[in-house]
Amino acid sequence: MLNKVPAESIEYIEDIGGAQPPSIDLFAVLKAVLRRWKLVTAITLSALIATYGVLRLVPERYKSTVEILVYDPQGQIDATVQKPISPFVDALNYDAMNTEINILKSKSVALRVARELGLDRDPEFQPQHRIPNLVEQSYDRIAVLAERLGFPGLGRAFNDSRKNIGDTEDKAAKLDRVADELLKNMDVWQDSYIINVATTSRDPIEAQRLASTIANDYLASQREARQEALNNVATWLKRRVDDLQSQILETESAIEKLKVTNGIRDSESDKVREQQIGGLTTQLMTAREDVNDKRARLEQARHVIDTKGDIDSIPEFTASAALTDLRHKQRELNWSGAELQNKVGERNIQVVSIQAQLATVNKQIDAEAEHVLGNMKNGYDIAVRREQSLEANLQSLTANQNSEAYIKLQQLRRLADADRSDYQTYLTQYNDISEKRELQNAGVARIISPASLPREPSKSRVKFYALGGLAGLGGGFLLAFLLEYFRPGVKSTTEIEQTFRLPVVGTIPLVSRRKTRDVSRYRLLDGMVHEPLSQLSETVRAMRISLDLLSANPKVILITSALPGEGKSTAAMLLAASSASSGKRTILLDCDFRQRSTSEALRRLRSKHRPGLSELLRGTAKLEDVISEDPVTKIHVIPAGSMAPNPADLLMSQGMLDLIAELRSGFDYIVMDAPPLLPVVDALALATVADKILVIVEWRRTPHASIYEAFRVLGQEANRVAGIVLNKVELNQLPGYGGGYNYRLIAKYYGNA
Repeated sequence: MLNKVPAESIEYIEDIGGAQPPSIDLFAVLKAVLRRWKLVTAITLSALIATYGVLRLVPERYKSTVEILVYDPQGQIDATVQKPISPFVDALNYDAMNTEINILKSKSVALRVARELGLDRDPEFQPQHRIPNLVEQSYDRIAVLAERLGFPGLGRAFNDSRKNIGDTEDKAAKLDRVADELLKNMDVWQDSYIINVATTSRDPIEAQRLASTIANDYLASQREARQEALNNVATWLKRRVDDLQSQILETESAIEKLKVTNGIRDSESDKVREQQIGGLTTQLMTAREDVNDKRARLEQARHVIDTKGDIDSIPEFTASAALTDLRHKQRELNWSGAELQNKVGERNIQVVSIQAQLATVNKQIDAEAEHVLGNMKNGYDIAVRREQSLEANLQSLTANQNSEAYIKLQQLRRLADADRSDYQTYLTQYNDISEKRELQNAGVARIISPASLPREPSKSRVKFYALGGLAGLGGGFLLAFLLEYFRPGVKSTTEIEQTFRLPVVGTIPLVSRRKTRDVSRYRLLDGMVHEPLSQLSETVRAMRISLDLLSANPKVILITSALPGEGKSTAAMLLAASSASSGKRTILLDCDFRQRSTSEALRRLRSKHRPGLSELLRGTAKLEDVISEDPVTKIHVIPAGSMAPNPADLLMSQGMLDLIAELRSGFDYIVMDAPPLLPVVDALALATVADKILVIVEWRRTPHASIYEAFRVLGQEANRVAGIVLNKVELNQLPGYGGGYNYRLIAKYYGNA
């Protein structure tokens, strides 16, 4: 697609800062990444092969799972006492289940299983150290060799030595290491009242054996722990029952001794008197407590009234309905008086009236409080008189007896009753524990799903291959993207236009490099004539027409590039051939005295010693002596001629100006093949005589920095740049072309047909 941008809109580029940073064409990058499908496929296959190799080194693991019912809500009811009997806790909760899980994952259970199954001798649980294994294999080979040579004693000595080396590690340390390894291969989790235990191993039978043994050892350890706990509780209860029984006997003995000492008999009259004394004693103690309580409340109420405190803190005051009404009325008067005073002032008659009412209410409150206080005083006096009456009655009953003995007797009897109650309680608990010890198997956790025998590995290797393939695919795409993203040079016409603010005048497709340069260029130019509809001819013709449209039919065109080898000479010859094929009288000047690429490519037009541009500018030859015409393309050519010691001076001389002026009158189109801008200044010398300049940029090769520097070198003459030509482009990879083109038409002139 041609970008028709008027020449006036092309800004003059003074330095590198005049260009914009390149934008990223993600769609173009994605297409380029997809074109690297071979790289992506190779990396994906490599990742799959690496995954296969790793999985071959890693043995398959099998998982066996066993389910343990820790607490059965339906089966944990004892039929005799109708109480839940949990094997571990009376109220199973989250913390209790976590405790059981931690027990299963404890080092003690792992050590018990390792010791029971002899895992310290299992190769799966032994460390895989390369050096010890090599040493052991060496001992085996030496022992076998010694026996074959007829030295059986030497072989036995090596075997004994190997055995000693193997026994250097302590058995306890081995078991400890094996227990740690077992815990790594074990997983425990909760599901309601069920605990699941899963173990993994290289052997499915070994995995089943490990899971089953862990569950059985856990249950056995829990039964042992429960039995031990029940035994400890039973022992303590039995000791407590015996102590209480002894205390009861001692108290009863003390009671009998006190009765004998004080002549207290167990006759009916004595029993009645004892009961009366006991009742009076109890009533007297209650009365004394009542007196003390009422005295404290009376004193507190009196203190509140004396200090004008908060009467709401006294229950008797708050229980008075009259006092409550007065307090409510007092609050209303206070609120109304304060509000009215804020509005009309304190001397207002209504404010004075409210204050008088408030004073009356306060007197009524004080009077009612004194009334309540008097009632409290009366209650206190009644309690005191009742206490005195009970003391008198008690003294009359014990006038002829020792009252202290009776009081002590009552205390001993109460102590004996309390001991009997505790004795009965502990005896009942002891009997319950004894029953639990006999019925412990009925309440213990059980295995509801035995350890399964795994038939397939616990982790399917398909997903590992899938992950490996996805990782390889992602890595391949990433590598292809990075290669494409960091690939030097410009990659699209959009990138050039956005970066350098110049139009892309045309694109020249990539041609074969298998043939020599001269033969290729011959056939390239011949193809412009014989195959006018080829892709190459069309792209060059589009470049020439675009240049004419952009620059209003320029006559003198300077072709240059930033660096050598970008194909500027080929582009100059193609542009000249396209112009000549359109009927214009065209001349091509080889102004590159150093490389003379155009002269070498078109040497069929001249004899070996024919002069060129350098001789013409030095005045040693005439114009008609240096001009030749290509019989096929009809291009007139002025070769570079011999090497000049000062090429830039010659190109800036008056002779060059006169030559261009003379050629303008005799030709319709003048194409100058100039040297690159960065190595030498020859192109800058020629820029002043050109109408427009075309800068050749090799696709995906010329760095941005070189293009920036080329425009910097042009300086004030950069405004003559008509645009940029992308050279050596693979059109099927250039965004916007959407496919390939007919390579046969081009290859026919490159020797590839």
